[in-house]
Amino acid sequence: MNKNRILNTIGLVFLIWGTAAIIDNILHIDEGIAPILWISYISLIILAIGLFKKNSGLIASQIAIIGIPYLIWNSDFFYHLFTSKSLFGITDYFFELNNLVAIEKIISFQHIFNIPLSLWALHLIGLKKNNFWIVSIVQIAFVFIITRTVTNYEENVNCVYRNCAGFTFGIPYIIEWFTAYILMISITSWFLVKIFKKREK
Repeated sequence: MNKNRILNTIGLVFLIWGTAAIIDNILHIDEGIAPILWISYISLIILAIGLFKKNSGLIASQIAIIGIPYLIWNSDFFYHLFTSKSLFGITDYFFELNNLVAIEKIISFQHIFNIPLSLWALHLIGLKKNNFWIVSIVQIAFVFIITRTVTNYEENVNCVYRNCAGFTFGIPYIIEWFTAYILMISITSWFLVKIFKKREK
């Protein structure tokens, strides 16, 4: 299978998962627009666009946003899976009886394969620019504003009202949220540039 076919296949996988997530949430429209705004679903669609366009900057910008959160999600998920105990409490919803239907569990599995496939795609395309993190920062700022505008505290979409792991650092939460995301984006971006730019030398 040639490189373009691999990239298009990965892009199609992301597009299918992202579309399925959006449709599933539209079918539960009684919950409002909130579930559609999860960064996970937005990133799936943007990653698909990046893959179809072979745009390494767009792909890297999404990895920078979701890289560390997905690492934490997977740590919590596999710890719970193998020990039947909660680690951070982030994936408890997945294991609660009757909390999710089958399609919703299938959609959640994108947390497991998303980053490996995205990194593989970035390896195939090659990282051409270092300033992709600007897109990441603009995107999370936009998502934060929209999410806070159209959702409420109980829904806590994208954890914009309180820490999803149930703890706080004792500073105003808006500052905490942006500080955490900027740090995660910065760290992940540094690693992406370090790894993929080194590969091109």
